[in-house]
Parts: sequence; structure tokens; C-alpha cells
Amino acid sequence: MNSVSSFFIFCSGAVNSVLKRCPTDYIKYQGIGATILFTGIFSALSAGYALYTVFESYVVSTIFAIIWGMMIFNLDRYIVSGMRKKSNFLKELAMAAPRIILAVFIGIVIATPLELKLFESEINAEIGMMQQETYRQQDDLLKKRYEADTKVINDEITLLRNKLSKFDQERTARLSEALAEADGTGGSKIRAMGAIYKAKAKASDKAEQDYQLAYAEINPKLEQELAKLEVIESKRNAEMETLSRASLTGFASRLKALHRLSSADDAIRIAGIFISILFLIIECAPILVKLISERTPYDQRIDTLETEYHLANLKQTTIAKLATDSQLTFENKTAGFRVTEMINAENEVFAHALRKEKEDLMSRNEGWFTMLKKRRIFDF
Repeated sequence: MNSVSSFFIFCSGAVNSVLKRCPTDYIKYQGIGATILFTGIFSALSAGYALYTVFESYVVSTIFAIIWGMMIFNLDRYIVSGMRKKSNFLKELAMAAPRIILAVFIGIVIATPLELKLFESEINAEIGMMQQETYRQQDDLLKKRYEADTKVINDEITLLRNKLSKFDQERTARLSEALAEADGTGGSKIRAMGAIYKAKAKASDKAEQDYQLAYAEINPKLEQELAKLEVIESKRNAEMETLSRASLTGFASRLKALHRLSSADDAIRIAGIFISILFLIIECAPILVKLISERTPYDQRIDTLETEYHLANLKQTTIAKLATDSQLTFENKTAGFRVTEMINAENEVFAHALRKEKEDLMSRNEGWFTMLKKRRIFDF
């Protein structure tokens, strides 16, 4: 067995010493190990791209991508190696269900950044549209802030211009009437009709004077309102310049752009679904292989070793428990016997002391009355 095969078997989480005694299982566990290895590589690539969109640093994204890939590799290896083939398929399925759910989540995490990379050009175009929409919304909000003041000033400007326009129309009309009377194209139709022309010329001069008076009165107000409008416009333009265009280059913005593209384009949505299914199959493949495969000699040997270890451990635990129980029983009985003997010894010593004291009193020939006075009679 060459080094590549040994490495794939290591990736599968199989016990090499047991697998050597089951050569028929080599190909199975080499395939499982290769799948786990490539899953870790894909997870590292997807994590590297996702982190690059956040940090925009090759060094940081590479370091975190390697760590993430190793973590996913180790997790997959643990999930597969922790499954044991039993004789009951339903029990195996129940044991594999949490592992399959975890594998599905891992597959989704791996597939999403790779989808972002595959549709990068479309996502960049969609992000450009999102930036324009955001900028337009900011512009509309800014315009609404100054809309009321601008409307008041524009209404005043319109009113002043209408007033001045009326005087101008009146001046133009009177001047046209005077000129028409002078050249005979209007009025009396007589060229240079003296009295009528003079009256119309006088009315034209009066209209011109009224216009000049109105202009002298209205124009300063109009210029003042135009100046106010210009100040507001300049202030709004200054705030518009300070508004920076939204930089929608982060991971969440790309996810949003991909979601918008999927909602608008059936081809992208179907392609995204198939890419997710592909990585889900790749991630769940080792678990499904172990689940649907027959019970092989490797599984039997592993089961035998685990059973022997369990029985040996149970035997050792039982012996230790019995020894502990015997020791506790012996200590309890000896402790009770020891306490009883100590009490008996103390009673014997006390009785011996009393007898000796009685003998001493009797040897002195003291009567019962003396002993009663000393209250010693009650000690006997």
C-alpha cells in the first residue's frame, strides 16, 4: 500500500491496524477518505473567498481558510469514523440522522461562497445597480429635507414674476397699439393719425413708466428670493458632495445581490440550486456510503474489539466494585466489634477500681455509717 492510499485511509478515520487484516475494505475507505479530503479543500477555498470579501487581504484570508478547511476536514473525519455498522438499519439511520443534518449545514456553508464566486460578474453588475439605488434614495431623502423651503421660495418667485409679466405684457400691448396706429396697420387704419396716435403713444409711455416702477419694486425682491434659492441649492449640493456612495462590496451585500439575481433570473436560480445540491451530495456522500453499504469484515472486527474492550472494562469494574464492597463490609464489622470491646474493657477497668476502693475501706474497719456519711455506699 503506497503513501497516497495510506493518507486517504487516514483521512477516512479508519483504524489502520484493523484495516490491514481486512484487505477487501481498502478501496471503500480510500474513497471515503478522498471524499473527506476534497470536502475540506472545497471548504477552505469557499472560506478563503468569503473572508477575502471581508478583509481584502490575501494573507488573512489564506490563514483563516486553512484553519477553516482543517476544522471541516477533522469534523467530517470524526462524523464518518464515529458511525458503526449494526445489524438494524433503522437504528443505523437514527444514529446517522444528526450527522446527516450536520453534514447538510456544512454543505450549505461551503456551497454559498463558491456560488458567489461563480456568479461574480453578474453579482458585481447587480451591486452597481444597488449602489445607484442607494445613492438615489439618499438624494431623494436630501431633497425632501429642503423641499418645503424650496417650494415656498419658488412660489414667491413665481408670484413676483407673474406680477412683473403683467406689467410687461401691458407695456408691450400699448407699444404695439401705438406702432400700429403710427404705420396704419391697426387702430384707425390711417397712417400717422395725430390725435389717436398721440393718445396711444401717451398710454404706451404710461405703461412703460408703470413697468419701470414695478420692475424697480419687484426686481430686488425677486433677486432676494433667487439668492435664497441659490443658498439652499448650494447647501444641498454641498451635502450631496459629502454623501459618499455606498460601498456594497461586503459578504452580506453579495448575498443580497445573489438573492436578487436568483429572484429575477430563473437560470441563475436553477444553477444555484444544482450547485448547492452538488455540494450537499459531496458532503453527505461518506455518511451515505457507510449507511447503505453492507456490514464488512472491518465492521465486524471493530465490533468485536469494542465488545471485548467493553466486557473487559465491565469485568474490571465489577471486580473493583466487589472488592470495594467487601472492604467496606469488613471495615464496618470490625469497627463495630472494636467499639464493643472498648466499652467492655472500660467497664471492666471501672469495676476493678470500685472493688479495690471497697477493699481499702473494709480494711480500715470503717462501719457502714461512716461509709454512708461519705456517700460511698451508693457506689457498691
